Amino acid sequence: MVREYPFIEGSAAGVRGKFMLDTGIESALSINDHRVPVTGARTIGTGFFGSGQTFEIHLVPEVRAVHIGGLSYPSVTLVTSKDSRLLENDVTPDFIGWFGYTAFANHAMKLDYRNLRATFYKHGEADYLKGERVIAELPFETRKLPNIPLVPGYIGDMPVITDWDTGQYGSLRTSEAGKARLLKEGRLTPSKTKPDSFDLHGWELSGHPMPDLKGIEVETTPSPAAAPIGITEPDLLSLGYNILSQFKTVWDYPRKRIYLLVR
Repeated sequence: MVREYPFIEGSAAGVRGKFMLDTGIESALSINDHRVPVTGARTIGTGFFGSGQTFEIHLVPEVRAVHIGGLSYPSVTLVTSKDSRLLENDVTPDFIGWFGYTAFANHAMKLDYRNLRATFYKHGEADYLKGERVIAELPFETRKLPNIPLVPGYIGDMPVITDWDTGQYGSLRTSEAGKARLLKEGRLTPSKTKPDSFDLHGWELSGHPMPDLKGIEVETTPSPAAAPIGITEPDLLSLGYNILSQFKTVWDYPRKRIYLLVR
């Protein structure tokens, strides 16, 4: 882990560094072309970081000698890349890319932040739930993007949609009136440890009470990610490290289930 982000050691084209394990990236592999040399790249679109900064997306014909954890590929073709010096400066200077959804879309992924482990399963619950204590089973849907699970929930009696992404800490997007209401109800309280942030209390998913979320940002402007994901609900609770650090989790994309397990 670096800050709130899970990373896997590796290398690409002879450059050693860290790949972010990021469910928010749909492609299996994306390269930071500010650090990793690429040739023949062409611009195919634009994207944005969670902070709002935009970047050009490039398509690279081939990246050679890719190693991610224990996986090795002599050549990977048709790889996306982008200039990611923002993450070099803000997260880790040896950032070389992302390991994303398509690499494990046909598997279930178990994340254990406490023990710094990601495990991928080809089969179902009998394998990945063996020996585990299940706290909650959360059915999810996807809309425009197959890699972003969406689970409905409530903060008190305010309905929210939650989006799940390992590449974020987590935040709440609501209206000025919604924020004022949650403050009045005591659902939001100012964080004692993180300036300009809040702790969230009294929320639930699929009927399961959830633990407090500490130090989340609360924004009263629309999320730039909402439309690309297909989110139309006015109140959006984004979940990442703020919840994933409190449980072991299983992301079963083929069966559209997220499991919360005792750590």
